[in-house]
Amino acid sequence: ELVLRLTPGHGNTPRTIGTKTHFPGAVITYAAIHVLGQVAKGKPDRLQIISSARVTKLLTTGPKVIGVELTRESGAVESLQGLVVITAGGFAGACGRGSVLARHAPGMLKFPTTNDERANGDSITLGQAVGAGTANLDKVELTPTAAVLPGQADSQFKVVVSDAVSGAGAKLLDASGKRFCNEMASSKERVDAMAKSKGPFRMVIKAKQAQAVQWLVDFYTQRKVMKKYSSASELASEMRVQASVIESALEGGDALYVAVVTSALYTCAGGLTTGSDGKVLNSTGQPIEGLFAAGEATSAPFQKLWSVSGIPLLYSICSGRTAGRTVAAALSKNGSSTQDLRDIIIGIMTKPEIVASAAIEEEKKPQEKPLEEMSKEELIAKVKDLKANGPPAGAAAPAADGPTGISMDEVKKHNTKEDAWLVINGDVIDVTKWIPIHPGGEQAVVAYLGQDASDEWNMIHKAGTIEKNLVPEGGNGPVLKGKLGGAAAPVAAAAAAGGNGAAAPTGLTLDDVAKHNKESDLWVVVNGRAYDVTKWLQVHPGGVQAITAYAGKDATDEWNCIHKPGTIEKNLFPGNPNGPVDMGAVSGVAPSQATP
Repeated sequence: ELVLRLTPGHGNTPRTIGTKTHFPGAVITYAAIHVLGQVAKGKPDRLQIISSARVTKLLTTGPKVIGVELTRESGAVESLQGLVVITAGGFAGACGRGSVLARHAPGMLKFPTTNDERANGDSITLGQAVGAGTANLDKVELTPTAAVLPGQADSQFKVVVSDAVSGAGAKLLDASGKRFCNEMASSKERVDAMAKSKGPFRMVIKAKQAQAVQWLVDFYTQRKVMKKYSSASELASEMRVQASVIESALEGGDALYVAVVTSALYTCAGGLTTGSDGKVLNSTGQPIEGLFAAGEATSAPFQKLWSVSGIPLLYSICSGRTAGRTVAAALSKNGSSTQDLRDIIIGIMTKPEIVASAAIEEEKKPQEKPLEEMSKEELIAKVKDLKANGPPAGAAAPAADGPTGISMDEVKKHNTKEDAWLVINGDVIDVTKWIPIHPGGEQAVVAYLGQDASDEWNMIHKAGTIEKNLVPEGGNGPVLKGKLGGAAAPVAAAAAAGGNGAAAPTGLTLDDVAKHNKESDLWVVVNGRAYDVTKWLQVHPGGVQAITAYAGKDATDEWNCIHKPGTIEKNLFPGNPNGPVDMGAVSGVAPSQATP
């Protein structure tokens, strides 16, 4: 699946590894986690994975680091002995008072960030506590392609639009619709040009060019990061500029994909000082025995290259391998047994019980005869077994009238970080304990709590990813709660759902709906149900006008012409805080399609 992409900072030479579909980082990260999980299971003496814990202190004897102290989620404090490699990332996710960013780069606090709370400067804090030196802590790189989502202009957290879109031909336009920089220049050059120009800024790619990265563009469009326009004229009308200006900038005016973008904190080029072998150095440049570091936790040796696309990740990989080899050599010198991780993986993954597929394993289970083929004695034995032990694990209960399974109403109740469920491909998943350790960060999960995240999940992840990561009840991962089934019940009251405060009426008529026809109090009918879309107006991907045109009316035909079945249900409050509120069925209006 891997392909080479052209990205900014590399001239005309494609050097950045990408994938035809899915985000390469997600694919590789999940694959690595799965394989390492197998190693930890098969070789617990070689690898132990501890999640839901935080290292709070480096243990020392004199100037030597001998281990770490960690605090579990439960509050329990433990110590681990051995050589320590710090790879806890940078500090661009912590923007509060007293943070590393506030102390060393206060001028950067005005920018939003593309980092989550895990990039909090722990690496720096831990290292400095044992005398580690630091360098270039004021060198924090900005990205010029942080997306401004509809209704979230003031949000501190931003999503980055991939540099692969720029490589496919996207242009950056200022408020006047003109280009103001070389889109294939480094991020620093583009950010500097942005600072000298007038926003809001837009990243625009023609539909024909977007075909080279169609999966990415489709993903961004679905997530409201990008919006599709039928022509340059349509975009020009929204920007209130001449269409010819945009057509000139894009060298054409066909269908376009557009993202509103801004500058935001991206990566940290400064950190702990290290030698070329990954050993952490103290303030006088001497190695601290027992302590190593890699990646964004360290100060990069090539500051000028840092703003070139892909370089920060490349440095993280190379510095990580270097530190790993140095630690392995030190362990070997001390008499410990060392082994190449690849050999361990091969040894684990080629065991018969690992190689065997789930289907083969299923075939190994004893197959029970159908009831009609059982003898009288076998049937009697079967009845006695059921009376004594109940039905076998996983056996479904007899179906009652109507759908079975967990209703969407029930899923919606679990919409906080402390009690988090979502739906993926018909399965209801409890992700409460997975949120803190999710490889893509908390925000990627929290955005869909209490909702059906199937479309978004499938856009990013390969088939089978969630199944590989499932854990038993109580484990630190996603837990399968059951199948989704049962129709969602109407919302009982708008006040309870965060609407305009009035109780939701029963037996609504079109006349009732027609009374709510202003932007400050707006209802529409879709597929036989009335929805209060007052709050949704400002964040609707298709714009305010697309909804106000049907204020107080039945918009079913127009809605179904544009949207896939289930779209409005997926966006309902409370799963989406600003989503439509289901006010109930409308009498005399037949649904045009079955509502999930």
